[in-house]
Amino acid sequence: VHPINFAGRMKQPVLVLNGRFDPIFPVTISQLPFYRSLGPAEPLKHRIEYDWGHGLPLNESIKETLAWFDRHLGPVK
Repeated sequence: VHPINFAGRMKQPVLVLNGRFDPIFPVTISQLPFYRSLGPAEPLKHRIEYDWGHGLPLNESIKETLAWFDRHLGPVK
């Protein structure tokens, strides 16, 4: 079973962080098809592409993830 078959079943908000130069999951044949197949509508899914390979910049990815959580789960009290 290929994971892409389950992407359309996802209904919760999704944040996708990708590297533009990722040799394991290339943009055109892996990242974009996966993102397009995700179930939520565009306001509930967001893709950020970094000028990196498979490993992402830690500080920037943490910042984006926390902002995503605040937007969809509410700010921390």
